[in-house]
Amino acid sequence: MFEQLLTSGGDERIAVDPSTGRNRYGTPPGKACDEVWFASSTATAISPRGYEAALEAYRSVIHSDDACSIPAWFDRIRARLLRLFGTSGSEVILSSSGTELEIIALFLARSILGGPLTNLIVGPGETGRGVLLGASGRHFLGSAPFVERVARGYLIEGFDIPESTTETVEIRDGCGLALSADTVDHEVVEKVETNIANNRCVLIHLLDCSKTNRSGLRRSTASALMARYGSRVLVVVDSCQLRCSPEQIRADLRAGFMVMITGSKFAAGPPFSGAILLPPKIREQLRCLDMPPGLLAYTAADDWPFALRREIRREFAVTDNFGAGLRWEAALAELEKLFALPVQFRESVIRVFANAIERHVLGNPRLELIDHGAADGFHSARTIFSIVTLAQDGASLAPDAVYRALRAPLRDSSLPKAFERVFHVGQPVSIGNRDALRICLSAPQIVDVAERMAKEQMFEAAVAPLLADLTSLFSKWQHVTDDLCRRS
Repeated sequence: MFEQLLTSGGDERIAVDPSTGRNRYGTPPGKACDEVWFASSTATAISPRGYEAALEAYRSVIHSDDACSIPAWFDRIRARLLRLFGTSGSEVILSSSGTELEIIALFLARSILGGPLTNLIVGPGETGRGVLLGASGRHFLGSAPFVERVARGYLIEGFDIPESTTETVEIRDGCGLALSADTVDHEVVEKVETNIANNRCVLIHLLDCSKTNRSGLRRSTASALMARYGSRVLVVVDSCQLRCSPEQIRADLRAGFMVMITGSKFAAGPPFSGAILLPPKIREQLRCLDMPPGLLAYTAADDWPFALRREIRREFAVTDNFGAGLRWEAALAELEKLFALPVQFRESVIRVFANAIERHVLGNPRLELIDHGAADGFHSARTIFSIVTLAQDGASLAPDAVYRALRAPLRDSSLPKAFERVFHVGQPVSIGNRDALRICLSAPQIVDVAERMAKEQMFEAAVAPLLADLTSLFSKWQHVTDDLCRRS
């Protein structure tokens, strides 16, 4: 029952395939401790700490005799998120996933700005696949968390009058090379100015970290646009990868930005869980909310804090999303431990991990690291590494076969024992005309190092298991690449 609930309250992406026992991202409903997970840009299996935290919450809430236990539980989840990331007067709305947050952000922006609205998405190809549809108020899949079937691509009921439009700004050129910050900012400013001149309001997306570790639109430019156009522009920060510091999120809230986060990427909670943090100014402007009826397929009453829920002039179809609450419990178990660690320690683990990736990739002529040497690419805070696999002639090798082979145990007595291990990396992603796999560091891996040090291990010994997993991954990757080339 517990693991069934852990995968409830989501759409078809979270559904477990009976034939594999996993969802479409390859994660099981429970733990997968015998597998190695470097896949947090996509999704990871629940960690042992996260599992125990979610299980304890399940037991305490389910077995409570208090009729108010579930609403109070969601209030506690919001309070914990605010302790980590919030500022005085800020608030949190929960959701099933990061893509649902796009629909909620659009609803909030329409409620505040009114009139014709343009949703300006920065780096759409480097966020979620359904972002553009969700950001335009359309169903982005054939199902929703609380409705079994919806019409993908069609407007969600209530978002049609007035219909919002979307515009995009890319962060790479056609060859996949990262565009300069000046170039991205200039295009954003031009599009905002054009929309304002055409009597439209604008919701601007600021991309904190993409699925390939890029960013888009400088915060100083976003603040200048808000100051210039006042009540006609809002900014929402896409921090769904959650690879920034709590201090950065608090700074964004103080700047008046909304901030979207998830617990299922860097935090490595099980997919899916999302939240949007609202600064005080935004919270104060949300009065008498006319929620579109179609939005009820994506949000539950207890996702909303009471102060906002009482402003909504519509009855919710679903009271609570118990599964999303359990998934946030798992993510918070890791995040609270992570951010209790000294900043210098966290940065040291990240730096050692990054240096190891660089050493393995640059030492292998069949691998190429995307964005290596870029001005803001390979730095100490980087936790996502996009890698292209090359065939013997230097052409890109199709990553799907490599991706599948890394996840398959290779049982052959002539091969190293480590090749029997299952390695998960981020799903293939297109960068220009090439496709890359991604190796990612996640919060539990940093916390694991800290816990080993707490057992009186020196830093080098505590980080050694993580580096050994990387070495085994790259050894298997080399074997898989050679084998695929021999077959072709």
